[in-house]
Amino acid sequence: MSGFSPLDWSFGLRNANGLYLTAEVFGFALNCSGKAMKKKQIFFLEQKGEKVFIKSHLGRYLTFKADGKFLADAVEPSSDEALTIEAQEDGRWALKTARGYYAGGSQDALDAYTKELKADRLWVVQLAMHPQVCIQNVNRKRYVHLSDAGDTLVCDEDIPWGSDAMITVIFLESGKYALQADNGKYLSDSSELKPVIDSSCSFTIDFFQKMVAFRSSSNKYLTALGASGLLKATKEGPPKCAPSVDEFFLFEDSQPQFKLKSKTSGLFASIKTSIELKCAASTCEDTEIFQFEPNTQTDQWSFRTCKGLFWSCQKDGSIQTATKPSAQGPSESFTVQWMGPIIALVASNGNFVSVKKNGQCVALSSVLSDECLFVYEIVNRPKLVLRGENGFVGPLPSGGLECNKSTPEVFSLHVSAGYCKISGRDGKFWKVGAESKVLANGDEPDLFTMEFMGNSKLLLKAPNGKYVQGQQNGSFAATGTAKDGSTLWEY
Repeated sequence: MSGFSPLDWSFGLRNANGLYLTAEVFGFALNCSGKAMKKKQIFFLEQKGEKVFIKSHLGRYLTFKADGKFLADAVEPSSDEALTIEAQEDGRWALKTARGYYAGGSQDALDAYTKELKADRLWVVQLAMHPQVCIQNVNRKRYVHLSDAGDTLVCDEDIPWGSDAMITVIFLESGKYALQADNGKYLSDSSELKPVIDSSCSFTIDFFQKMVAFRSSSNKYLTALGASGLLKATKEGPPKCAPSVDEFFLFEDSQPQFKLKSKTSGLFASIKTSIELKCAASTCEDTEIFQFEPNTQTDQWSFRTCKGLFWSCQKDGSIQTATKPSAQGPSESFTVQWMGPIIALVASNGNFVSVKKNGQCVALSSVLSDECLFVYEIVNRPKLVLRGENGFVGPLPSGGLECNKSTPEVFSLHVSAGYCKISGRDGKFWKVGAESKVLANGDEPDLFTMEFMGNSKLLLKAPNGKYVQGQQNGSFAATGTAKDGSTLWEY
């Protein structure tokens, strides 16, 4: 396993007029007038057996009364709040209440009092979660990644390792989705990766509790075939067949993976030659990449290797990787001190991890010195999507950036010696302009640094020493001084 649990489903519901279901703050009012998917237009799916419940951003449930009223003010889920989702062939949802009525309508005229499946009862589902995920096949318990040849997606990794295992799930205006590989190409139903999305790259996502199945435009389910787990749409869809465990997949957060270079020796931390951690490698391969897994209750981290083991601080202070994942505990927990492009690591014994002259990594130093410093670089985010509490970060025609977009924008991220260069599709770089606003129109990059937190969030520090901060009006500027909701970005 990668260390993450399956993702919870968050989404927007768009009606036949292209407007989003909206839960207003005042009086828990419900309408269908939102022109974009922002905070008030995001809902959360809870599933219990065959029934589902939908909760608003205010923590209240959609509810459907005996007189046909369609509201969003229920405190607890009960039979009045229970729904059955009827997924249509085109991917839209019909929301059927426990009384057998369909919920829908337009503007403020919403109801659940008709058994006729009319156009205003069908909803386009737009996922609201971060689009970059790891995808696990339920039957194989293996992860999807770009093949070594770069021409297919295959499902044969025990742990999703490196950028090739990060899949971008792209929403299409039709309500369907495309799966983009690390090389920028899109999966088709024939398994071919195509440079441009066409109908063969368009999939309906069918939801089965935490699991999903991908149904192609040819009404066949995506499955993993052969020893490599080649992704191809082969199994007939409804009404002939329902997906089985071979066609079920799980979405998981993609955890950050780093290479660490000793500041003093310039060599990478490695497990290539033994169970002991040593800074002894001049080049970076899988054995020099480590996955940082947060413990959000303690603000500490565990470091997983490509072999599925964890760093562990031994009684003599040495750092070894002989711990099974099931035994992850205090000795495998480290505190990370983020200092711009470098970090220091504090082991469970309270000492800094330092690098001896022979390259051995030991936690024996009570004083921070150059031998305790590591230059860190994230390796599995060459494409960067940032989402804050008000929406996704995206560009403006003027060259500026806003942080309240309803759809994600993919930026390119290049990290060198701990410093980040970020650019857009036009090749222009992020820079800090007047009034500390972050722009995306630079011919030369400003250098940013990152501090990683739990729950797949990071802080982005600009050259002026301030955190990049977002506001509800879309302002995106290097003005932050605190670690709070306005400066934390899901990556």
